[in-house]
Amino acid sequence: MTLTEKIIARAAGLDSVRPGDEVWAAVDRIVMNDSGGPRRMASLIEELGGLVDREKVVLVSDHFIPAANLRHAEILKVTRDWAHTQQIPYFYEYQGILHNLILEKGLVQSGMLVVGSDSHTVTAGAAGAVAVSVGSTELATVLATGEVWLRVPESVRIDLAGSLPPLVDLRDLTMTLLGKLKTDFALAMAVEFGGAFVETLDLDGKIVLSNQGIEMGAMNAIVTSENPDGQYENSYAYDITQLTPQVALPHRVDNTADVKSVSHTPLDLAWIGSCVGGRYADLKAAAAVLKGHKARIPLIVNPATHEIYRRCLADGTLQVLVDAGAVIHPAGCGACAGLHSGTLTAGEHLITTATRNFQGRMGSRESFVYLASPYTVAAAAVAGVLIDPREL
Repeated sequence: MTLTEKIIARAAGLDSVRPGDEVWAAVDRIVMNDSGGPRRMASLIEELGGLVDREKVVLVSDHFIPAANLRHAEILKVTRDWAHTQQIPYFYEYQGILHNLILEKGLVQSGMLVVGSDSHTVTAGAAGAVAVSVGSTELATVLATGEVWLRVPESVRIDLAGSLPPLVDLRDLTMTLLGKLKTDFALAMAVEFGGAFVETLDLDGKIVLSNQGIEMGAMNAIVTSENPDGQYENSYAYDITQLTPQVALPHRVDNTADVKSVSHTPLDLAWIGSCVGGRYADLKAAAAVLKGHKARIPLIVNPATHEIYRRCLADGTLQVLVDAGAVIHPAGCGACAGLHSGTLTAGEHLITTATRNFQGRMGSRESFVYLASPYTVAAAAVAGVLIDPREL
């Protein structure tokens, strides 16, 4: 079996499973945030008999913090009150983004089955878990029963070898993969990342690979050091040694190009943040480019967690960013989801490390979002236009 199949089989209490099998599986960790959490499902959970095991639940307020208006404040209060009433042991507010926090705090372990109500729940695959996203209504049934219905997915294997060139980042790698394979190549499948390069990555790096699995259409994405011994729908192998800085042009994550081919495209705003782009490594990479320079356009920075904020404060990374003109925002998802703290108006062009560049994702449907690595975003902030960070 593939690693995904092994984990699902264990959770379902079966010796083995095959792609296409339909199973009921016991869930090890149930995760949700203020956006898709209690405000949408609290009453349904009660109708279904209440929480089956609160010790499995993680609830994080990350989308609406800090509250930008009365509606946001109401959502945060509903979330906070429900967490206290239900005695949720793992409730976090103003601590960062759900997907990063559960990994940072060790709440997800290898071999677990994780279910959440946010599409980027797949990020937990960085720890070697099968992490699946469902709708809020279905998550309510998981919270009430402790089980989830799954169709065992076909698996796709991606082996990576070599090493990244200077000023080329893991996001350049995932954008290259999306540009080659497109967003539907693993539709409803499991993506397994492995190979010699993957084995060199720490958890911070593995987050990028698993997180972008959802943009590949996958049910789940998992990072593994296991040798492939299962049956795969497709297998791919890439040497990453010659990769170059990439950019995903509006309005698709697989509409990718070499940054040099679109150099000097004017920009209005730069933003470094999100579950995939606000990691410690992202802020360090941006600081390496920005040191000694000044941003020509507004530059917003959101660390993914408060602990990352503290770490960057302690080692001087934040000082470099601030000296370059960056404005540091609290850890959260507001700008990435187009809710607040960086919303775009018509005609604005943003370059960002965010997860997606769909039309209207971060504000007006007449705005334009370019995705890039933290190196490229930082260089663009200095130049005021798209630029290969190696030129700066």
